[in-house]
Amino acid sequence: MRIAIFLFSLFCFLLCTEHVTHAKPKPKEKNSCTVFRGKYTAADLIDIRYGIKGGENIATIKSNKGTSQDIITGWMGGVAVQVAWPKGFALQPEVLYSQKGCIIQGTNMKYHINYLEVPVNFMYRLNMAQIKPFVLVAPYGAYALKISEEADLVANSNKNIINKWDYGVGVGAGFDAWMVQLAFKYSWGFAKLVDNSDHIRNKTFTISAAVFF
Repeated sequence: MRIAIFLFSLFCFLLCTEHVTHAKPKPKEKNSCTVFRGKYTAADLIDIRYGIKGGENIATIKSNKGTSQDIITGWMGGVAVQVAWPKGFALQPEVLYSQKGCIIQGTNMKYHINYLEVPVNFMYRLNMAQIKPFVLVAPYGAYALKISEEADLVANSNKNIINKWDYGVGVGAGFDAWMVQLAFKYSWGFAKLVDNSDHIRNKTFTISAAVFF
């Protein structure tokens, strides 16, 4: 949980800095340009940024009967592109390496499933000076690059029956502040991890930070 503590400290720092910024307001400068014969301010132009992203997954698997296994933690990281439109809407596709899996209840057996994951975040942001809070919906697709088991003794391996493809949707919230983005997201997998297995699916809570340029 050291990653989570670091991200919380970053959040507090940004809030304090934002308070100082508001104490000394600067006059706004308006630059205008003509686009398709219409007059817009510079703030109306589409903003495109590229960034790197990392964070922590708190993952498990759950069946449609409500039973779930113990959680396992792993890291995620990759690259992102953010395209922001006027009126607060933004699109943020990402390519991530994402560690998921679970610990089987009552045992020491761990399943590690490491995915190449491509979420597309549909965001709505509030323009509040330097800090822009947002909510998001993020459908995703993923492919397992590595599946492994970890236990004191594995008599019969089950890793070969786990489906490599996954897809689902996540919902979350966070904020953009200057070059930094902090986000929290919960994701539901829709694909069955194992055929004829009572519809066992991935469930993941993610805490992440990104830096955009």
